[in-house]
Amino acid sequence: MKTIIGIVILLLFCPLHQDTIQGQDSLIFVIRVDDILSRNTSILPRSIVPLQDTLASRGAVATWGFMPHRLFEAPNADGILKNELIETQRLGHEVSQHGYIHICQICGQSSHEMYCTYYKRPLTEQQQEKLITDGIQIMKDSLGFKPTSFIPPGHVFDETTWKVLERLGFPIISTASNAGFVYQRLYNLPITAEYTWALTTQSYESKLTEVLEDIETERQSVGYYSLMMHDPFIRQGYENGITLRWMAELLDSLNYRYGDQIVYATMTDAARMMEQNVSTQSENFNELVHQRTMDLHPNYPNPFNPTTRVSFDLPSSDRVAVYLISMSGQKFIIQPSQYYNKGTHRMDINLSTLASGNYLLVVDGTKNSASRMITYVK
Repeated sequence: MKTIIGIVILLLFCPLHQDTIQGQDSLIFVIRVDDILSRNTSILPRSIVPLQDTLASRGAVATWGFMPHRLFEAPNADGILKNELIETQRLGHEVSQHGYIHICQICGQSSHEMYCTYYKRPLTEQQQEKLITDGIQIMKDSLGFKPTSFIPPGHVFDETTWKVLERLGFPIISTASNAGFVYQRLYNLPITAEYTWALTTQSYESKLTEVLEDIETERQSVGYYSLMMHDPFIRQGYENGITLRWMAELLDSLNYRYGDQIVYATMTDAARMMEQNVSTQSENFNELVHQRTMDLHPNYPNPFNPTTRVSFDLPSSDRVAVYLISMSGQKFIIQPSQYYNKGTHRMDINLSTLASGNYLLVVDGTKNSASRMITYVK
């Protein structure tokens, strides 16, 4: 029955094909997936691959809104998420920085991060910069690349967020606001709509019809469409794969209707296509990140038993504490907070009193912090 309805939808749209395409040469189509791998572990499997493969088989790409802190959370300690992110970037998809942890430091709610909607005030410039640079450092150290786009958690931000992102060399932010430069060299590429948040078998066909009509309207007016999705609705196990089937049918419809006049793009590539002045090759990006963040080098040896050497570089003098966090969330102090000068510092840590396993090593200063996974094997 669904196949028949899908064919009817295509036939309804086909008579418009020749006339409408003439008004707009092409359609830039972006698929943005926020909050990938949420803290809810009841829906499995925890993987971005099923959706990635669904998109890729139809010529589409994804921009994954990823919170760097996810790499340190217990459900992802097996390293599968890390490997999937590295691979998806290699395949031409995009991993966008979605804040740091998606939890507000002021009120503790998870619906925002950079600006507290509960107390109606932003985090300070220093707080926002620390969250963002910590996230950049994690992605650089763990995934081997730095993000070029930023998605504010909850779409909540203020001018301070713009200033910090621009200063750090981010060329692109994505919010619900209008497209265009929002702050000097910082370009906003907005979402258009979300259709999968409450997708059910009952609303399957009506939402498919609605989005096809909406896409055609936006194609004629702006030539651009950004379809938003959320986790956990990308997971293969959700409603027996209903969102995967829905997305597959949507892309099949778009490919049938627009052919080679639809351009599938990541968020960064779409922004570059829409605005020639968007540069994703900021010559200051590496330098700025390096100047403002602490470098925590790989410990050696790793895995180890029971001693390993830790070294870190401070961009400026600071008080620094060193501690471990187990996969169950228990904290172990290695070095209480003490003053360190700017430069490189080394220390040997001995875990003979602890159980074997993976630990998050954290070097935490008042200005900067850095962390990485270490493995103790008895």
